[in-house]
Amino acid sequence: MSFSIHFIICNLVLSALLGILLFFKKILRKHISPDSQYRIWYVFAAALLLPFLPYAPSGPGRMLDQFLDLLSAGTAAPAGAPAAQNTADASFVQLGMTDLASSFAGRGFRTAGILLTAIWAAGCCISAALVLRHILKIRRIKKLAYPITPETEPDLYSRYLSCIRELKIHRKAALYASCSISSPVSYGLLRPKIIIPQDMDVLLAEEDIRFIFLHELQHFKHKDAALNDLACILQIVYWFNPFVRRGFRIMEKDREIACDCSVIRTVGRDQAVSYGHTLIRYAEKLHQNAFLSPLSTLSGEKSAIVQRIKEIAEYRTETPAGKVRSACILLLAVLLVYTTSPFLTAYAAQNSPYDLAGKNIEETDLSSYFHGSEGTFVLYDMTGDSYLIYNEAMSTKRVSPDSTFKIYSGLFGLEEGLISPDSSARSWDGTEYFFDSWNQDQTLATAMQNSVNWYFQELDAQMGYSTLSSYYSRISYGNCDLSGGIGSYWAESSLKISPVEQTELLADLLQNRWGFRTENIQAVRDAMFVADTPAGKLYGKTGTGSDGNRNINGWFIGFLETETNVFCFAANIQDGPDASGTMASEIAMNILNDLL
Repeated sequence: MSFSIHFIICNLVLSALLGILLFFKKILRKHISPDSQYRIWYVFAAALLLPFLPYAPSGPGRMLDQFLDLLSAGTAAPAGAPAAQNTADASFVQLGMTDLASSFAGRGFRTAGILLTAIWAAGCCISAALVLRHILKIRRIKKLAYPITPETEPDLYSRYLSCIRELKIHRKAALYASCSISSPVSYGLLRPKIIIPQDMDVLLAEEDIRFIFLHELQHFKHKDAALNDLACILQIVYWFNPFVRRGFRIMEKDREIACDCSVIRTVGRDQAVSYGHTLIRYAEKLHQNAFLSPLSTLSGEKSAIVQRIKEIAEYRTETPAGKVRSACILLLAVLLVYTTSPFLTAYAAQNSPYDLAGKNIEETDLSSYFHGSEGTFVLYDMTGDSYLIYNEAMSTKRVSPDSTFKIYSGLFGLEEGLISPDSSARSWDGTEYFFDSWNQDQTLATAMQNSVNWYFQELDAQMGYSTLSSYYSRISYGNCDLSGGIGSYWAESSLKISPVEQTELLADLLQNRWGFRTENIQAVRDAMFVADTPAGKLYGKTGTGSDGNRNINGWFIGFLETETNVFCFAANIQDGPDASGTMASEIAMNILNDLL
């Protein structure tokens, strides 16, 4: 799935998330402080960054698994149940993303995706130009402004220093005066500046000046410029989303209200009315260039001023119980974003269909071999670097690898020295399994042939989450997502891979493109050997996935070595009468016999 399509899906989720946040913020307004209402926007800004992160946070239900894995590093985990009896998958949101993304998998959407990306990029450039215009405008204002210092304006600067001391601010923001503005503004994160209208000290009472300084310095003290600057960048990226723009306009109002309340806490409740009068005197009909403005201002839209006056009139000192409620509601907002994060990350998009663009593909009809079952077959010619594919849509769809992961689990265990080509035996712990072939000591070869879960679960447990994750990333195995838990990430859980990718990985394995030890590659090859056939030597591994009641996912992957060439293949069936590895192997062998 292209970036543009994934980004559209992310924006739908983000818009819904914003709606939920605003709904709860409204109904819980009486129970959450203005400061916490403003901090919620930090949470929303973090959510807007998620589509561009290169990883997916683990689901809440998987964090404990990873923590326990770290505690038990170097120890073997108890063998789990057969693949047909998987634990519940907590990564259902990623599966939802996969299903949704699959609807956009057609070739027609690739061209649309390119066009949408171009339109989005053009819009970003225009939005960035608007921001740049505002920045240049600010620079011109600052250039024409003159600094307020003890030498230029001793009385005014003395009042400014008094407010700084009152707020216990240790780092000063530079103070300027300009005839180009009618309302005080503050801006800048690394080099903060406050610009006031020229002659403000002449036109206003001393009390008003104090309130103005306290307001602007509160912005500086709380580092509001950080979120303000981030909001400008995010509005460039999300220029097309009216809900995001609306959200940031509400954020600006919440920012000023939070600042107002901070001022009142400083000056005292008895001076709230006077402070409100100061705001009214600085109210304008409409704040010019509010969209994408990198400034924090004392004034604003008339409706916003009215709302701020109401909040000032209703201000009450927050009780300890109120602080606890605010903290809990803010935590709920964080959890809401966290639980939706798998929908939003770029990593989640990796569960979408694999892109075949630029590959040499020949499509063929092999439906007669599948006897009414939904399935796909991929044959990769290593010499010709070409693909023969039946059912392209399924061939690129990422699904659970189930027991086919054991090829690479064994390889990683060899690389880590947990087993060796000459000494791969592991002792059976006496646990009785449904399959008699499991109830005995195993080597890599017997464990591969009998698909013995406990053997590879022990290897995975000894390697640990971090090591495994590093290996899967190194070989680029599908979506590389092990959040499903160290013992079951491969069994209808978080790890996903497409049939096309299975064949490419096998080709990489045979050519050792990852730089693993040659003897370890050979040991895995030997363990995968199935039989000598008239066409050549056949190597393979089956895999079966179940929903707990019936088989839903059948794999047979491997390669066929002929005298002149090597063919990597992958057969996969879904939701058929018998979607099992056994059925997939029968289908694959019949196809290979007829084609080769």
